[in-house]
Amino acid sequence: MYTYWKSTSVAVGGIFLSALFLLGMEFFPGDRPVPVPPSAGMRQSRMLEVGEELEYKVSYSFFNIGTIRTKVLAREERDGKTVYKSSALIDSNPSLSWLLTLHIRFYSEMDGSVYSYRWIEDDSTKNETNYKIFRFDYENKRAYLEVGKMLASGERKPESSDTIAVDANCQDGLSLFFFAREHVHQRTPENVPTLIEKKQERTFINFMNKRTDASVDGVDYPVDVIEFDGKADYVGIFGLTGGFRGWFSNDEASVPILARMNVILGSIKIQLMRWNRPGWQPPKYVESSQK
Repeated sequence: MYTYWKSTSVAVGGIFLSALFLLGMEFFPGDRPVPVPPSAGMRQSRMLEVGEELEYKVSYSFFNIGTIRTKVLAREERDGKTVYKSSALIDSNPSLSWLLTLHIRFYSEMDGSVYSYRWIEDDSTKNETNYKIFRFDYENKRAYLEVGKMLASGERKPESSDTIAVDANCQDGLSLFFFAREHVHQRTPENVPTLIEKKQERTFINFMNKRTDASVDGVDYPVDVIEFDGKADYVGIFGLTGGFRGWFSNDEASVPILARMNVILGSIKIQLMRWNRPGWQPPKYVESSQK
C-alpha cells in the first residue's frame, strides 16, 4: 500500500513541476550563476508575470491526492540577460497523512526564452530532506549535478556530484511547464531537450493551436482554452511517462487550466483551483467569439 501511494502521489510533478516552494530564496553562499548564451529571437514574454500564483488540485481516479502551487518569484537583469525565478510546491492531501506525508519543492531559473540554467529539488519526508541541484553550462555543453541532504541548520551537505553532457538548451521539470505556456499558441510540434536525472532526454509536444473549452471545479463556467498533447518516451520526474494532454487559457497569459497525463500507475488529472495574477480571470468560452 505504501508503494502504491508513494508512486501515485509523487507522479503529479512531471510536467507541472511537472515539485517546491523556495519563496524569496537567494543564491547559496559562493554560488555563481552559469552564463546562458542569448537564444535566437529572445523577446520579453507576456506569459511570465512576477507575482503570479496558481494552485492546482491533483486527482487519481476519484481520490484527491494533493495540490501543486506555482509562483513566479522575480525578474532581474544579470550579465545583460533577463532572468526569471520561479518555484512550485507539491503537497500530499493532509487527510491521507496516515499513509504518507509528502512535500516536494522545486526552484528554477530561466532566461527570457524560457530555458533553464539552474534547477533545485528538495524532497522532504518526516525524517529528512534530500536535494538535487542542476547547473547548466551551455557554452561548454555540460550540466553539473549535486546531490545531498539538508541539515537541521538549513545548510546543504553535498554527498555526490556528476557532470552530464548536453547538446542544446534544456528544460527541467519546472521550466518545461513555462516552456509549454510560452509556445501553446503555435502550430509547430516541438521535440524539447529535457534533463531527466543524469541524462538528456526529449519531450515531444504537439502544439496545434486548437481552440476548445474546458470545465474545472475552480471556475463556474466553461473556460476558453487551447489544447495540445504530447509524449514522454522515458520515465521522468515523479513517474511521468507516455502520453499527456493539456488545456491552457486562450489569451496572452496561457495559464494552464487542465491537464491529463500518464504516470506509472495510470492517469492523473490536474485542474486549476485558485489563482492570483493581476488583472486576469479565466476567459469564458463563447461559441461565436473570434480569437
